[in-house]
Amino acid sequence: MDYERFEGPDGLEIRVPRDDDYRTCAVCGGDCEPEPMITEQHGVRIAFTCPEHGPQGVVDPFDDVR
Repeated sequence: MDYERFEGPDGLEIRVPRDDDYRTCAVCGGDCEPEPMITEQHGVRIAFTCPEHGPQGVVDPFDDVR
């Protein structure tokens, strides 16, 4: 699988699939911007947010790491 790479907190590399379906706003069809988020319960996730309609999807960048 092909991944897009982002620098995350503390210089960690974060990868998300290049398949763009999770990046598309369900309301307007526009491209959503990736925003790293950290929670105690779930760790690091990437939220994809439409500038006009808010969060549209969340990806676990470490899903394929075993």
